[in-house]
Amino acid sequence: MIDDTTLLRRYVQDHSESDFAELVRRHLNLVYSSALRQVNGDTHLAQDVAQLVFTDLARKAATLRNHRVLAGWLFTSTRFAAAKLVRGERRRQSREQEAHLMQEISPLETSSSLDWERVRPVLDEALGELSERDREAILMRYLEGRDFAQVGEKLSLSDNAARMRVERAVDKLRALLARRGVTSTAAALTLALANQAVVAAPAGLAVTVTGVALASAVAGGGAAVALTFMSLTKLQIVIAGAVIVAGAGAYVVQEKSNAALRAELAAMPQSAGDIATLRETNRTLELAAGEAAALQVNDAELARLREEAGAVQDRLQANARAATKSPTVARPASVSGPIYDVAQLDEKPKLVLPVQPAFPFEMSRAGISGKVVVEFLIDATGKVSDTHVVSSSHSEFEASAIAAVNRWRFDPGRKGGQMVNTRASQLIEYNLDSTAEGEWF
Repeated sequence: MIDDTTLLRRYVQDHSESDFAELVRRHLNLVYSSALRQVNGDTHLAQDVAQLVFTDLARKAATLRNHRVLAGWLFTSTRFAAAKLVRGERRRQSREQEAHLMQEISPLETSSSLDWERVRPVLDEALGELSERDREAILMRYLEGRDFAQVGEKLSLSDNAARMRVERAVDKLRALLARRGVTSTAAALTLALANQAVVAAPAGLAVTVTGVALASAVAGGGAAVALTFMSLTKLQIVIAGAVIVAGAGAYVVQEKSNAALRAELAAMPQSAGDIATLRETNRTLELAAGEAAALQVNDAELARLREEAGAVQDRLQANARAATKSPTVARPASVSGPIYDVAQLDEKPKLVLPVQPAFPFEMSRAGISGKVVVEFLIDATGKVSDTHVVSSSHSEFEASAIAAVNRWRFDPGRKGGQMVNTRASQLIEYNLDSTAEGEWF
């Protein structure tokens, strides 16, 4: 499983909404449960607290991407957000509840069970008084459900050291709760934390939180944006004034996003047939998206090939210009004796040592075929000299043709029973699907 640090870093660097959505999904129950305890069970207010916390996470992602334990920061941020929403009323309710519990609970009470209704109002306040490392140990072990090995990995401890750290933290928490009139054994407290501390967030809240948080983060940019958040259910009735310091359109974008999400939730399919149709539509859209991505790749490959073809053409033109500036071959010295054309001979020369012309690499790579007509002299010993090009379709083939012909050896032509010098010509064809070939004379 990808850790929180990697997800947060990828969100900051690549603006990956899927990575941020995974962070919300992974920690939403922790934040929502903590908020629900601190707002005395008000589910709507707890949802608003969760929205504020993850919006703050999206805005501060750049500074938090190297944070060792994200759960600790989320818990602290949840406490601050809840305190800001309930303000003085929440503190008065906590004091009244504490006074009531002090009157009801006997100092000698040592029951092994623990009444969660008495723990819930004061649990987060007590957790907030623990040291950061003790608080992180309890959050990861009981509120996130990690085993001691995972807790130890996060805190750079062995399994046994992590277990001892958690046990000491539970003892400290139990002492803090006792000061508030809630007494219990360590076993009862750990059981209550494991079974009651985390409550599943409402369906659809993760989607809403992710959408609004990302929209707020984008709207905030580098400026300071102050938004007045209200209960998501009350937004259907009235929108109170929102103060926007920078970017006047940010709130409008956010409200439109909320309205679209509520419309989607209201229009969710109610039957199995509707669900099947929706799934089929999703598959069709996924296939269309895949085809579009493939087309983009093909377009990019075509552009690359065009660029390479242009570069090859430029090199060929440069080679052609260079070839015109220098002689193709150096003609050997003239041979002695008369020179006859093939038609004047009694017996034509016979090729006894052929050498296949090499297909120029650049022309082969560019997919270009061609022809070259070479004229040469076969002396009375069968050697080739005085080789030169008569015509060619592309100058790039000329050097290859001349080099091959100069290495040919013949049984010389004969006239009057004597071996004589013969002037001959050769057509050499360069084809991509075969080697260079041709008929001579």
